[in-house]
Amino acid sequence: MDLQKEELLTLLSRECEMYSSIPTSEKLQKRDKKHFINGLMTACRVVGISYEELSTIIDSMPKSPTFKDLDEQLSIPTYIRNNVDIQI
Repeated sequence: MDLQKEELLTLLSRECEMYSSIPTSEKLQKRDKKHFINGLMTACRVVGISYEELSTIIDSMPKSPTFKDLDEQLSIPTYIRNNVDIQI
């Protein structure tokens, strides 16, 4: 059960990061991601994760969007945005 909790918390953290990276101009995408995160939080509560643990993840989210629009987001290469290390 602890493994499930850790996996859900990791997934929730990742989804919150993705939510924060969505430009504010993409209202539909932001709304859909928010609904998905709400569902994840409900699943977290079902497996016994406390409100305090969930609150810690939500409080760690950036308060302001990283990008002001889609063009600004796309101006940064995907491998940099997603922190991918390229190995040759």
